[in-house]
Amino acid sequence: MKDIYAGEFYNRDLSWLLFNRRVINLSTNPDTPLLERLNFLAIGSNNLDEFYNVRIPSIEDQISLGRDGIDPKSGLTPQELLTQIHVRNSKNISQQYDSLYQILSIFNEHKLFSLNPYDQLSTDEQETANHYFHQRILPFLNVVTYDNLHSRPEIKDGTLIIAIRLADTAPNAIRLIPIPPKLSRLVRLQHTELDQFVLLEDLIRHNFSEIFPDHEIEESLTFRITRDKDVDMEIDMDDENSEGTIANMERYLAARERGNTTRVEIEALEASPQAQLFQQLVKLTHVRETGIYNIPGPLDLTFLFQFEKIYGKKHPELTYTPFAGREWTQNKPMLDYLNHQDLLLQYPYDNFDQFLTFLQEAVNDPHTVTIKQTIYRVADNSKVVELLKEAAAKGIHVSVIVELRARFDEEHNLDIVEELEDAGCFVYFGKEHMKVHSKTCLVLKNDGSHPTGYVHIGTGNYNEKTANQFVDLNLFSSNPAYVKDLSRFFNYLETDDAQPPHYETVAASPHRIEDMVIQNIKHVTERYQSTGQGHVFLKTNALTDQEVIEAIYDAAKVGVPFRIIVRGACCLKLGVCGDKEDITVTSIIGELLEHNRIYAFFSDEEPSLWISSADLMTRNMDNRVELAAPILDETIRQQLLNIIEVYSQDDVDGSFLNLDGRYFKHDVPNGKSAQQTFIREITDEHSPVNAPVPRETISSSASPKSLSAQLKYARILNMALALLVLALLLLLIFK
Repeated sequence: MKDIYAGEFYNRDLSWLLFNRRVINLSTNPDTPLLERLNFLAIGSNNLDEFYNVRIPSIEDQISLGRDGIDPKSGLTPQELLTQIHVRNSKNISQQYDSLYQILSIFNEHKLFSLNPYDQLSTDEQETANHYFHQRILPFLNVVTYDNLHSRPEIKDGTLIIAIRLADTAPNAIRLIPIPPKLSRLVRLQHTELDQFVLLEDLIRHNFSEIFPDHEIEESLTFRITRDKDVDMEIDMDDENSEGTIANMERYLAARERGNTTRVEIEALEASPQAQLFQQLVKLTHVRETGIYNIPGPLDLTFLFQFEKIYGKKHPELTYTPFAGREWTQNKPMLDYLNHQDLLLQYPYDNFDQFLTFLQEAVNDPHTVTIKQTIYRVADNSKVVELLKEAAAKGIHVSVIVELRARFDEEHNLDIVEELEDAGCFVYFGKEHMKVHSKTCLVLKNDGSHPTGYVHIGTGNYNEKTANQFVDLNLFSSNPAYVKDLSRFFNYLETDDAQPPHYETVAASPHRIEDMVIQNIKHVTERYQSTGQGHVFLKTNALTDQEVIEAIYDAAKVGVPFRIIVRGACCLKLGVCGDKEDITVTSIIGELLEHNRIYAFFSDEEPSLWISSADLMTRNMDNRVELAAPILDETIRQQLLNIIEVYSQDDVDGSFLNLDGRYFKHDVPNGKSAQQTFIREITDEHSPVNAPVPRETISSSASPKSLSAQLKYARILNMALALLVLALLLLLIFK
C-alpha cells in the first residue's frame, strides 16, 4: 500500500477523517458529560453522512470519467484514495461503536436507562413492545417488492430499510420495508422499573409474522444507503423575475435525490457478506466495494440525540451547563454607541440578540434609507427575516442577497425568497458561478445633514439557533472606510456583469483574501529576516489551499514561528521546512463548535489583524464570494489580541498535529481551555444567585456508589441553590 505520508502535503479527505475521529474521541473523554458523549457519537455519524454525500462523489466521478490522475497533494490515484478512506473510516467506526457500548453499559449499570435487543427483554416487556408495534408502527409500514416483475424501487438517501427474502418465493425476489423517518427510532417501554428502550427496527424484525403471516423468513437485514448530493446548480443571471433560477433550483433538488449510491451500511449483526441477500443488495445499489460497511451495531447513530431531550432536564449534571451570553447593557442605543466606537462580539459568549438589536434599531430609525444584507443560512421562523420584512413595510429599501446553493438549506432558502419578495424586499441571487458565503449587513441613514452608515461583518451565519452553539466573531462599526467598501461590495453583488471592485480596507474573494494572507506572510518574513521579530497566528476551519501552505513553508524555512489552529482538514505537513521550522498546528474541539476565522500577522510593526468568513481553502479563495475585514479600532484590536492569546494557550481542548500526521493530546495540560475560559468570564460577571451549578461528570470507570454519590451531590447543590434564591427573595421582601 502506498505511503500516504510521503510528500509535502496531506490529503484533505484523509485529514478530515482524522477530524471526525477527534469528534468521536470526545465520547470517550471522562470529562465530557455522559449525555454529551452520546451526542458526539451522533455528531460523528451526521458528519460522515455529509462526507459521503459531498466529498466521495467527486472522487468517484474522476474514476467514472477515466481520470486516473494523481492527487497533487498526496500522490494518490482516486482509487487508492477511496481504499485509504475505507481503511481509515473503518477504524473510526470501530472506535465509535466500542464507545457506544461502553456508554450504554454505564447507563444500564447505574439504573438510568437501558437500550437492549428485543430478545433480551423480559416476557412482560416484549408484550408491551408488541402492543406498541400493533398500535403505533404497523399501520404506517409499507412493503415494496423488488424482482424481475417489478421496477427498481427508489431508495431514498439516508432512509433505514429492512430487506427480507421469503422462503417460498423466487430466490431473486426481495421485500423492502422502508422505516418511516417520522417514527422515533427509540421505542420507550412504560411501566418498568428501569427506563427500557428497544430500537424500532429491532421491534419490526421480531414482528415479521404480523407483516408476512403466510410466509417463512429466509433472510433479513437492515441497511441504509447514502447518495451523491454534489449536483451542480447554476444561477440564471438573465432571468429578471427569478423564475428561471427558482425552477433550476427545483430541478436540482429533484435530481439530487436520484444521485448515485456512494455508501451502503449494513448492520453486521444480522448478515455476513457471503449471504445471498447481502450480495443482492450490493448489486441492487451499484455501490463500489470501498463504499460497503458492515456496521457492528445499529445504523445511523443520530438517534442518540434523543436521549438528551429525554433526560437532559431531569439530569442536568449529565449535560454541559447552559450559559447565557452577554446582552446589550449600554445606557445608549447601539447605533449611537457605534457613532463613537466600534464593537466586537463573540457568539455565543455574547448573545446573538445584540445583532437583532442592531437591526431593530435600524428598522425603527425614521432616517434609515437602506438596509442590505447577505443570507446564507438562517433559522426557521427567523427573526432576522422578520425584521427585514418589517423594514420593507416601513418604506426602507431592503436588498437581500440570498444564496440558494447553501448546501442542504436550499428548500428553506427558496421559502425565504418568497417571503422577502412578498414583503417588498429586493432579492438577488449573487454570482452565477460562485456562492456568496460572506456574512455582512449594511445600514445607510440620512438625517438631512449628512449620510451615515453602519456595518456588520461576521464569520458566521445570521442564524439565532446555531449562534448558541457556534463560536463566531462579529464586527460592528460606523467607520466610513468600512461603509464605503461595503457599499461597493453590495453594488457588485446586485449588478449582474459587474467586475470585482477595488476595496480600500476590506479584502474579498475571489482571490483577494488569498492575496491578503500571502502578502502579509511575506511581509512578516521580510521583517523577521531584518529584525528577528515576528510570528503568524491563523485560526480557520480548514487549511487546504496549496498556495497559502507554500507561503507558510517559505516563511517557516527562515524561522518565522506559526501558531495555526485548524478545526477540520489540514493539508499542511510538519517537518518539511528544515531545522528552523517552528510551526504548531492544533485542532480545538470542545463543548462548542469553533467557527471563527482569525488571521493575525505580527512583526516589529503594528500587527495586522483580520476576521473573515473564508476558510483557507481553494474553493473559498477562488470560487466563492467571501469577505475579510481588518480590525482598525484600537480598543477592539486589544480585545482581539486577548482572544488570540487565550486560544494560543489552549492545550486542553486542543489536539496537536505531530510529525507522523497524527493528532495527540497532552496527558498533563499546561494551559487552559479557551472555551471554558470565555464561559468562566461570563459566569464571573453574573451574581452568585445566577451562577450556574458546577458540572459533575460521570466517567466510564465510575462505580455504582460513586455515580450515586455524584447524582445525589448534584441534586443537593440544585436544592441549595433554590433555597439560596428563596432566602434572598424573602430578605428583599421583608427588608
